[in-house]
Amino acid sequence: MKIYRAAEARALAIEAARQAGALLLELRRSPAAGIRSKSSATDLVSEADERAEAAIVAAIRSKRPDDAIVAEEGSGAQGTSGVSWYVDPLDGTINYLYGIPHWSVSICCADTDGALAAVVFDPLRDELFSAARGGGAELGAQRLRVSEKQDLASALVATGFGYVAAQRVVQGRIIANVIGEVRDVRRFGSAALDLSYVAAGRYDGYFESVEKPWDWMAGAMLVREAGGRVTELQPTDSAFPRIIASGPYVHDDLLGLLIRATERL
Repeated sequence: MKIYRAAEARALAIEAARQAGALLLELRRSPAAGIRSKSSATDLVSEADERAEAAIVAAIRSKRPDDAIVAEEGSGAQGTSGVSWYVDPLDGTINYLYGIPHWSVSICCADTDGALAAVVFDPLRDELFSAARGGGAELGAQRLRVSEKQDLASALVATGFGYVAAQRVVQGRIIANVIGEVRDVRRFGSAALDLSYVAAGRYDGYFESVEKPWDWMAGAMLVREAGGRVTELQPTDSAFPRIIASGPYVHDDLLGLLIRATERL
């Protein structure tokens, strides 16, 4: 089996993400079409999600026809090469549909050893976060480095909420147990961008109950390649934090705070 190099995977992910980003920018000028609910009224999918996903899948299949694709909107494919692509064509669909300028395209390529390359692209700001295994993470040509914050009390932390109402109630209580122990909490609605911002040192930490691999794999790789830490928990409740990411010095304290926050519910 021919080894697929990380640099090649990153280049293809960048190409696919930029194609999808250009399409999403074009589609947002027209009235939203094909909107429907998935798991709940807060979990929406639109024609834009589906067309962007189709563009990404086509770009990958044109050069890597034997790879597996795991995509949020269901247009994935089985593979035989040992390489898989995890695709979220539009992370932040509700922001996109409401005209809120905070959404992204997220792509991660993985092989049998784990994440190989990752891209998170913010088309509106033309910010492209990328990483290749062992090569660090970048924003454009700028090398990324996570925050060196050492005091959790002065840490800016990001989070997100689930789609099910009962989950959101529990997550609100968790936030109440966290917010007094950190500088502040942000919730902007794109897990991929939240993780990218941790990689860039814009946030000191992040936690969320995300569980689908396309939601967090690309962003988690960016954090690790930027010198940060990522912990994946196996919570007993789907509302509890699953992914925790941060700079190296506050990670254990953040993890401990979140465990205590759930125990106090």
